[in-house]
Amino acid sequence: TLYKKYACSTCHSLDGSKITGPSWKGIWGTQEVTSAGTVKVDENYIRESILTPNAKVVGGYQNPSVMPSYTGILKDKDIEAIIAYIKTLK
Repeated sequence: TLYKKYACSTCHSLDGSKITGPSWKGIWGTQEVTSAGTVKVDENYIRESILTPNAKVVGGYQNPSVMPSYTGILKDKDIEAIIAYIKTLK
């Protein structure tokens, strides 16, 4: 529901295809090369990417990121729900 409500689907696919942002499929637990070095895709990285999208932009994507910050828009429980959803996308 949140994936559609907040237009995550506009930039993040669920099938592995590359669009404006990285696909969420299979990303959980991987290592990504970002503008700030290599990072593990975990709770901290996803939370930071939602709240401060330009902190660590994945290589090959527009930098600065076109993703807006969801600070003040998403509640912690919403971010936790998105993280839980991403974990299921293998």
